[in-house]
Amino acid sequence: MTLALIVVSVLAAALAGVLWHRSTHGLLRQRQARKVIVTLKSGEAFDGLLFATDADALVLREATALAYGRQQENVIVEGEALILRAPVAYVQVLG
Repeated sequence: MTLALIVVSVLAAALAGVLWHRSTHGLLRQRQARKVIVTLKSGEAFDGLLFATDADALVLREATALAYGRQQENVIVEGEALILRAPVAYVQVLG
């Protein structure tokens, strides 16, 4: 009886650990967003935290449109910056 109780306790602890890892994995991955500069083919550039990507777009959080051409100052982007991949020249990963 005691052995059965120990086995059930170990299995329950293992299951709890797996469920906890799955529930926090996405949250922790979000917090590990990488700082990048995205430069477009036009020469315009954005810096921010690379939050998400797919085949067609990049999503930056805490983004800034960097000064370029006649634009004398950086402009803070409110919310998220959705950047389509087609006009992207390159992405520079910082740090």
